[in-house]
Amino acid sequence: MPSLLQPSWRAPWRTWLQPAHSRDRHAEIPTAHGTYTLFREPGPRLSADAKAEAWERWQFLLGGETVLEIDDAALPGYGIRRRLRHGVHGRLDGVPFTARTTGRSLLPGRRGVRFTLDDGRNLSFTARPLHLRLVRDTGGEDEVLARSRASGWETHRLDRGELALLCFVTLSGADQLLRSPLQQIL
Repeated sequence: MPSLLQPSWRAPWRTWLQPAHSRDRHAEIPTAHGTYTLFREPGPRLSADAKAEAWERWQFLLGGETVLEIDDAALPGYGIRRRLRHGVHGRLDGVPFTARTTGRSLLPGRRGVRFTLDDGRNLSFTARPLHLRLVRDTGGEDEVLARSRASGWETHRLDRGELALLCFVTLSGADQLLRSPLQQIL
């Protein structure tokens, strides 16, 4: 079923692009599972890099329960893309994970954002010549969970955690890491 995954409400643009100084609601995204609410707050800023990059903690809540939490995120757009290149840490339904981008190649198959969960699952956003996709790898078998289309994302059997990851990637601008480097020049 096609889903746009567009926020029904987002903080004003000026607030959205500034570092979070307190815990505050920044977006609401209606989905088939319900409405996900994004809260951003200052994260652990123990190092000079963390202070300079204004690390934040992002939380996606569904019905008051935390589904996705990223401990060392950054500002949306360029900031979060930079953090993903170095690796971010968080929890998906209570399971710790590490997320990291792979590749800046012109070849689409070499670009991706990989979430490695401690329970053995790997969830990857990968680029294909004409679309993006979310793939679940559980020990050798790859299952395509979602594909991008012109009208949005076509989702198949996503649980609430996987849908929260899809919301994070589209809302934060991390999906731009999957686009061709030539598109950034043009």
